[in-house]
Amino acid sequence: MFSELLNKIKSLSADIIGVFRERIILICCAAAIVLLVLISILLMINRTRDITNAAQPASISERVIIPPEELFLSEEPDFIPGVLLDREPRTSWTAEDVIQYWQDPLKDGEEPWRQHIEKTIDELMERVP
Repeated sequence: MFSELLNKIKSLSADIIGVFRERIILICCAAAIVLLVLISILLMINRTRDITNAAQPASISERVIIPPEELFLSEEPDFIPGVLLDREPRTSWTAEDVIQYWQDPLKDGEEPWRQHIEKTIDELMERVP
């Protein structure tokens, strides 16, 4: 008997839920949205209260005044010496002065240079759309 009553209650609730299923889902979603909006409004009100309370000091004497010496850095001393030349720069160079730095690019012929230049140009041109 108890199981028959339980089966009747289950079938009745299934019929009611089946008929009103869309409405129940819609009402639950609407209630959840309203609840989220209310919570966000309460959080925003609480946050603005905290900000206004923190922004206003209790009195002018409690305000911290920063002295200008702490705001601006003092000038740094000139501790780096200037460039000290151990000899005077040359106004003109002779061939004997330059010979130790000069490397003749055509010593092995111009063909290696030409191949290197053409290879570089080909690589650059391959990238052009």
